Amino acid sequence: MDYPEIAGHFQTTSFDPQPFVQTAIDDRKVRERLVENIVDGQNHINEYFNSYLIIKEVAVKNPELIYDEWERIWALHTHKNSYHRWIAHDLITQLLVIDHEDKFEGIKQEYVLLPKGEKISNFLKMTENIQEASRYKDLQQEIQRLLADQEWLSHFNEKQVKRIEKVLQTLLAE
Repeated sequence: MDYPEIAGHFQTTSFDPQPFVQTAIDDRKVRERLVENIVDGQNHINEYFNSYLIIKEVAVKNPELIYDEWERIWALHTHKNSYHRWIAHDLITQLLVIDHEDKFEGIKQEYVLLPKGEKISNFLKMTENIQEASRYKDLQQEIQRLLADQEWLSHFNEKQVKRIEKVLQTLLAE
């Protein structure tokens, strides 16, 4: 299977990445093209999001295959599109298991504080990532800063604040 064949499936409404994961693992050129679709930041949502779904599975199974793309992936954390920011956050989380160069140390504060600029749905997805990341890295101080930011919390309604506080307290308890 080659990239054009994979890309032909991107326009389906319910894309399943599984049939393409092994090809992305085995074929460096396919994997590079999929990563490029993600980091380019200009592609149609079907192209970058479905590429992300494949690359995320590659990262789960063989994170070392995309570790060299760390900087390019993390660069999306400042993208104007919230999907791109969440993708950056999510893929970096997957790479922590093999962060042998300790690249995370340089982005730790930004990583934990990134959810502050997000709406509640992205915030919750990113806090799931932070929970996973805390299995590999000490994030207690950064989580405390997030919880203590009353000005930021004031942007949410009471129900959302309670949910956010509960999520953050759970993170601190682990």
